[in-house]
Amino acid sequence: MNLNLSMFMFLLGVTLMFRPLLSSVFSFGLRIKSWNKACQFILLLALACNLLILSIDTWMEYTGYLTLFYLTVLILFTSFLVLIAEAKARMVVGFCLKNYWFFAVPLLISLWSLGLWLLLWSYIGKVEAIENCVPDDKLQVICDIQNAEDLVATPDQRFLIAPEFVGIAPYLDDEDHQTGRIMMIDLSISEAQPAQIDYDENVWGASNCLRHEGMLFSSHGIDLKKRNDNAWQLAVINHFPSESVEMFELVEDGERWKLIWRGCVPVPKVNYLNDISLSSDGSFFVSHMYEPDFSLNDVLATSLFKNDTGYVMRWDSETGFAQVPGTAGAHPNGVVYDDVRGLFFISHTFGDKIASVDILTGNVVSSFKINSPDNLVLVDDGLWVTSWDHSILDMVICEGKTPCALPFSVYRLEPSTLKLEQKWSFNHTITGLPTVALPVKDGVWIGSIRSDRVVHFDLTWP
Repeated sequence: MNLNLSMFMFLLGVTLMFRPLLSSVFSFGLRIKSWNKACQFILLLALACNLLILSIDTWMEYTGYLTLFYLTVLILFTSFLVLIAEAKARMVVGFCLKNYWFFAVPLLISLWSLGLWLLLWSYIGKVEAIENCVPDDKLQVICDIQNAEDLVATPDQRFLIAPEFVGIAPYLDDEDHQTGRIMMIDLSISEAQPAQIDYDENVWGASNCLRHEGMLFSSHGIDLKKRNDNAWQLAVINHFPSESVEMFELVEDGERWKLIWRGCVPVPKVNYLNDISLSSDGSFFVSHMYEPDFSLNDVLATSLFKNDTGYVMRWDSETGFAQVPGTAGAHPNGVVYDDVRGLFFISHTFGDKIASVDILTGNVVSSFKINSPDNLVLVDDGLWVTSWDHSILDMVICEGKTPCALPFSVYRLEPSTLKLEQKWSFNHTITGLPTVALPVKDGVWIGSIRSDRVVHFDLTWP
């Protein structure tokens, strides 16, 4: 909504620069005998819009709703004055036309300033500092896990596997990298512990890729898939000390699960990865979000203009990496390949959309507009994704706050059409900046890029 309002303000300002056109429009209006019926219609329409805005609980916390509210109040007030004093209103219009630039220039500046404000800021509500890791009336919580950016469930659905995200460029310099653990979250006792990892021979990766226990590990997106040989393969995107895809076998260990390192794949230096989707034959798809030297200025420009920054690649042991047609976009992020439908799903974070691509033709089959989508989860014939219900610059309020409880939503989409099936929205709760929504049994687990917990809500809510 903010983008549309902002563009409207900019375009409205541009029209003020065409004096002859506007003068002819207002002159035509002055020749109309009565403005009564038109004002009545405008007044009723503005009143209906005003009441609709007031019905939204958190309308005062969003710049878009605030702008619309005050605009409708202004229209109501102006329409009422015209109804009771049409003659004087005609005199005012005539005076403004005679002194056109005296009024047009300040109005143009005001409209463009308002448009820029709407473009940069969305959420202006209060965000509390959350000190205690406790549930609230909407969300249950499991504590002591840092930045669970992605989530998968073990085959028995008793555990969640979560990589602890430690950052990416351009938001983090290489010298500031720390090891991000892979966590096992026991849902039966609501406890998170580092996964047990054993190291073995490289049998699933590339022969020129090596890893040992002492190396730093900067984890990001993950995926779990049962291979054709019946082994469970966990793939993890790693950013440090060099870009790679790490392969683990998930095996039962008594009442728990453990990981065995089975190899890795080095990534070309021109690529910077985000998420991964495995195939049962050991090949995989990965999202290349942008080039490694992507700057903060590039982030701002791409978030505003939605230019393409990356694409999806496929890897197999014979051909290596190759670009997937139809997947280019603004910050490609979450990826899921649906081998049943022959569709490839990809979220474009800065492009504010999700697209499904026919894997054979490379054609975009359908798309869905959503603000800042991240990881995608295809479970139980539903495509699950989170959204940030605020703009990127609103995150400045997160300084010193972990978690940062900005508003967000969780969506369930129908995979074949990407039509919305259900939506859950959260505000003033115990987490924020979500990056993944994973349904497990009768509820949904949410991981975040900036949090010290994972949270859960029941599908029966609200």
